Amino acid sequence: MPNVSRVLSYAHLTGTDLVPPSCPQVFFEPADTEIGVWVAQDLFTEGCSVLDLGSGSGAAAAAMARAGAARVHGVDSGAETVAWASEHYASRNGDGRVTVARGDFARMTTGELLATAPAPLPRPLVVTSNPPYVPLTPQADVRRRSISGGPDGLKWAPAIIGHGRALRSDLGLTIGSYSTPRKAVQLLEAAGYRVHAVTLCPLPLGEFTLANMEQVLALEEAGEAVLWRPGDGVPAYFIVGLACRWTGPGTATAHDRLSGDGLLGLLRIAARSRTSRLEALDGPRPDGWRGPLRVLDLPAAAVRHHW
Repeated sequence: MPNVSRVLSYAHLTGTDLVPPSCPQVFFEPADTEIGVWVAQDLFTEGCSVLDLGSGSGAAAAAMARAGAARVHGVDSGAETVAWASEHYASRNGDGRVTVARGDFARMTTGELLATAPAPLPRPLVVTSNPPYVPLTPQADVRRRSISGGPDGLKWAPAIIGHGRALRSDLGLTIGSYSTPRKAVQLLEAAGYRVHAVTLCPLPLGEFTLANMEQVLALEEAGEAVLWRPGDGVPAYFIVGLACRWTGPGTATAHDRLSGDGLLGLLRIAARSRTSRLEALDGPRPDGWRGPLRVLDLPAAAVRHHW
């Protein structure tokens, strides 16, 4: 039987985390944040620490610490975001379990990133990131920094994967089902990663994406993106959380890997579902992959901060 588990409520975010920040330039998308914590937890080992790239409001970092990480250090380029995270989520009891710093991970070396932490991060170290991943035309891309993922939705992925590879650390990466998922797995495999577990969460397309669908529809037509159209409602996509183990280049075999084609096939199966529990995934999976698969069926947020 397929190894599918379902989560029907927020397990990691608290009631406070589900209240929209008062600052509109602090990213707020609870489903994205929740899925990022699940992905990180899939990679936790005893005593591990986390380097969270593009750490946003800090809610995910705090939740990762509650979920078992010994230390979590977030790095984000937004002044408002870092100020909010420092005030609301950074540790204040002197233990330093949750820390945040301002920096642009896409421009910094891995050593520079590590140096932003107030104290060395203990190993084993997990690298996580929930970066902007919406595929947009160049004209639309410059107008929504918090969601802009470039033409293929993977603008930030090479830098994230590069830092993980440099550290030889396990990696948690969140993308969208429209963010060229086949290419995402190919990038991960080329860097020495194997997908260990997948978490999916359906989410309606945001207003800006709906008004700027050209790139998403082009990728869908080319067979490189998957949208979910369950009925007469707003089209949706799947948030895709990839928990990846560092194995080194060339070590994964056909029997223990989820290929790029396999992930795309998995998403196409999910898109056949009629309900947000993605019941179509209870059948056979493509390419025989038997890794853990989780579905989050979460209440939609009334407010979403995208800027």
